[in-house]
Amino acid sequence: MAEAVAALHADHVRMTFGETKALDDVSLTVNTGEMVALIGPSGSGKSTLLRVAAALQVADSNSGPVSILGKTMQEGGKLAPGVRDNRSHLGFIFQQFNLVGRLSLFGNVLLGALGRLPRWRGVLGMFPNSVKQAAMDALDRVGIAEFAGRRASNLSGGQQQRAAIARSLVQGAEVLFADEPIASLDPVSARNVMELLRELNKEDDLTVVVTLHQIDYARQFCDRIVALNKGQVLYDGPQDELTKEKLIEIYGPEFEAAFYGGEEA
Repeated sequence: MAEAVAALHADHVRMTFGETKALDDVSLTVNTGEMVALIGPSGSGKSTLLRVAAALQVADSNSGPVSILGKTMQEGGKLAPGVRDNRSHLGFIFQQFNLVGRLSLFGNVLLGALGRLPRWRGVLGMFPNSVKQAAMDALDRVGIAEFAGRRASNLSGGQQQRAAIARSLVQGAEVLFADEPIASLDPVSARNVMELLRELNKEDDLTVVVTLHQIDYARQFCDRIVALNKGQVLYDGPQDELTKEKLIEIYGPEFEAAFYGGEEA
């Protein structure tokens, strides 16, 4: 039997900004079907790791290879040939939603199909009926089909984030990176988005890697947690083994008062 291909594999990745080591010899493997939370203080390297893995940023020249579903994205400070094609099965959800405000919700979700259509169709907006149906199916799946004709700029934050997820479904993503997807949302919308990501992970076997500041959500929705600080992995394991002592090591001595008001974790 052939060995399963990892959804994400990063080997000794290094990334510096001036004197700051954003990623300091980070290695990480995420298997297909996992839902993994990346946690850690601001500036710990969480978002940088996702952006490097997606080849949205180029790592240092002494950095090892990074691959998605067995396809190399970059290595040694250089993007791999064909990286755009390699990225086709990777969806990326941003905190800022990244929707085109003047387009309808439906129009934004259609854009997820651009990577697998002839360029002229995208330029002319001539999407096949199969793609249009896939877009409506995706909107229905994420629970916002009734707003298909509404301009994206008139949607709530939670609806826009669901739209971004629907766009990734139309893209045919097998791996989904979500970079602080609930940071700008109210508590109800944040929970709804996390429940949707969990549902897609469990029911569709979609691999999800999500950066979070909310430790309680990481513990509730993700079976595995990877914690970073100063560009290094300080914890990688089950959510139920992430102890209060380890969290204090990750976040510093202010953790207890800031997160739990001095109560036991």
